[in-house]
Amino acid sequence: MDFIFTWLTRPFNANFLQNALKEMVLISILSGIVGSFVVLRGIAFIVDGLSHAILPGIAVAFLVQGNLFLGALAAAVAVTLVITLTNQVASVSEDSAIGIFFTGAFAIGVIIISKISSKGRNLNDILFGQLFAVTDDDLVQTLFVGAAIVLVIGLLGKELLFSSFDPTMARAVGYRPLLLDLVIYLAVALSVVVSLPAVGNILVLAFLITPAATARLLTARFYPMVGLAILIALLTSLSGLYLSYYQDIKGGGAAVVVVGTVIFLLTLLFSPRHGGLAWLLGRQARRRKVSNQP
Repeated sequence: MDFIFTWLTRPFNANFLQNALKEMVLISILSGIVGSFVVLRGIAFIVDGLSHAILPGIAVAFLVQGNLFLGALAAAVAVTLVITLTNQVASVSEDSAIGIFFTGAFAIGVIIISKISSKGRNLNDILFGQLFAVTDDDLVQTLFVGAAIVLVIGLLGKELLFSSFDPTMARAVGYRPLLLDLVIYLAVALSVVVSLPAVGNILVLAFLITPAATARLLTARFYPMVGLAILIALLTSLSGLYLSYYQDIKGGGAAVVVVGTVIFLLTLLFSPRHGGLAWLLGRQARRRKVSNQP
């Protein structure tokens, strides 16, 4: 028992791992809530697009030695507003607007990064994350931004849920789809931005989507789905931290994402409602039923 207790507590004797755990707890709660709306609406591509679109904001802030969080936030908000307005006022579909503006912003970021790299400066931590380098300032930013997102979603929960399930009916009863879409997009953008120090620009998509997608396989009800997504994200984060510490995996974010992917695959196979094994057994039962009919 002493060995098990020592094994479980040893990683968190270090201050940097305590900060990493706190950060992942905050991001887990955020990803469970925001990710559930993303999965429900089927807009996972927006998370991927935003993670690329904020690259120029980060690069510019890095270049002028400014605040990376503010640079990423400015880029995320600007691109989100442009896409939302373009989709509403022009004959351009949402997919097309995202393809144009997100990739355009990413291309600008690549150009700026190439200039920075030529001067011997490194942006690898932004691209891949550095979970074990999370600072107290990062924790404060995540806490306040996350609290603001949860508060807004809590206040507009009924409207957001209604518009997610039936946008046409929501528009018919007087809801404003432009504002509701903008709330979701900004929530996604802010979640991406505050997750960057821990999981990086490239891995943020997986961490925001995978727990909610896993929970979706286990329940068809939204609020239980949110709760399950948070629990799965917490389990993923804790397991990833242990894996990173005991296997000496640099960064930590990649280990968290790998654990989350494994949990998703296991759920996809063994889920009692939508799992592959349940589908196979049900198919065999239907075949036996048909063959036994006279």
